[in-house]
Amino acid sequence: MSIEPALAGRVRTRSVLWRSGLLLGVLLLAAGVLGIGYAGRGLHSVSVRVDGVPVEIVRPVGGGAGRPAVVVAHGYAGSGRLMRPFADTLVRRGYVVALPDLAGHAANPRPLAGEDELDRELAGVVRYVRDLSGVDPARVALLGHSMGAAAVVRVGSADPSIAATVAISLGDGAAAALQPGPRRLLLIVGALEPAGIRSVAQAALDGDAGRRMVRVGFAEHVGVLYADRTHAEAARWLDDALRNRPEQPVIAAKGRVTAGGLCLVGMLLLVIAGLVRPSVRRAPPIRDSLAPPARARLAWLAGAVAVAPVPGLVGGWLAARTLPAPVCGYLVGYFAFAGATLAAVAVVARRIHARAAEGDAHGVTGTRQRPDAPWRAAAATIGLAVAGIAAVVVPVHLGLTSAVPYGSRWWLTVLLVLATAALLGGAHAVARPPWSIGVLAAVCLPVPVAAIVGLAPGFLTLVTPLIAGLLALYLLLAGVASLTGTPWFRTIPAGALLVAWPVATSLPIT
Repeated sequence: MSIEPALAGRVRTRSVLWRSGLLLGVLLLAAGVLGIGYAGRGLHSVSVRVDGVPVEIVRPVGGGAGRPAVVVAHGYAGSGRLMRPFADTLVRRGYVVALPDLAGHAANPRPLAGEDELDRELAGVVRYVRDLSGVDPARVALLGHSMGAAAVVRVGSADPSIAATVAISLGDGAAAALQPGPRRLLLIVGALEPAGIRSVAQAALDGDAGRRMVRVGFAEHVGVLYADRTHAEAARWLDDALRNRPEQPVIAAKGRVTAGGLCLVGMLLLVIAGLVRPSVRRAPPIRDSLAPPARARLAWLAGAVAVAPVPGLVGGWLAARTLPAPVCGYLVGYFAFAGATLAAVAVVARRIHARAAEGDAHGVTGTRQRPDAPWRAAAATIGLAVAGIAAVVVPVHLGLTSAVPYGSRWWLTVLLVLATAALLGGAHAVARPPWSIGVLAAVCLPVPVAAIVGLAPGFLTLVTPLIAGLLALYLLLAGVASLTGTPWFRTIPAGALLVAWPVATSLPIT
């Protein structure tokens, strides 16, 4: 029986899937770009520098005089761009909104030296906003998240002329205990945030009738920024305190992040379509004769997963105390040392097996491809890396937060890219997709645990979901690449950039 009809059927099926994925990717990407443009309709935005601090000023297009104003402060590892949905909501209600990049964050090259630096920058932006044409200087308020929430509480306490303050996810007990504290303080927490944040907000509420606390259901530390109730409660509180009659009762909490998500999915589909394009002819696989047998492989795999976190924890501890950015430094040390350990275990296992036996009939670790021409292999690897990073960085920058390296931060990004490449390479060396998913999960699990017990920077507990999501996106691409016969090592540059770039560019310089 000829196999040609069956082969032709598979080619046709693959062609249909490729065209469908390509079309859907283009449509989702177009919808996301249009959505981001739609989110800014009717708003006028200008970028300025206030004593060296990058600030985006957003106003209604129609102008107007005597408008209330709100200065919005982002949290640790955030940016003014991350808080832009609050401008989308408040400006349409009649406010002028200022979105600064605080010290050490986004486009602000100034190192984050401490609370005093943040407070000075924020107070300077408040003075600048009061002097803006069209702003009523008696109706200026503050809104902040996490680190920014503590800053607005401190600045609001020091300046009684600030009419109202909204603190989202306030976790600083010292700021919460300030007396007499800011005027008209609204505290907002997510129901899924750490208990410490909820207890600090409750303590700040006690004994002051002019304060209120709102708990937003099903929201964690980042999701609370995009909850409709967060925007509705903040807008209502500010309207009452600043005597503002909303021009448009708009709540625009999710427009940008939803559009950014559409761009992300669309670009990932385009990358996947590029991997499975039906016109590519791939060489038949060759059985890997150095693969250990199943039982031995499982034993070595279990040993690698158990051992790798130990040098990772040591390397993270050392790097956090050596590099100028403790959180980013910890990840550099952990990823590099854990990845090197995984790779070493894989090399030792293969050498022992190569001495003990010649080949394995089962080939349980998968197959390897016959090598392409060097120029073709290099072009394919570079193309996948560029496509992979663009698929994540562009949507993140457009719809969520700043993903552009600034100033002296670039070398931290390079270090984290190399360390992430070591981790991914080590994971693939001991197990091919989909088993590498379990390897990465098991090896990375000690990071948030170490942060919880105090052996690592505490902020890692909050950034862990971001890292996990980025690793999941990479493993999706690696899985598709494996199914289409792309050698696993070609996916590592793409994965290293995809994971490390957004993390390194969002974390502060110091």
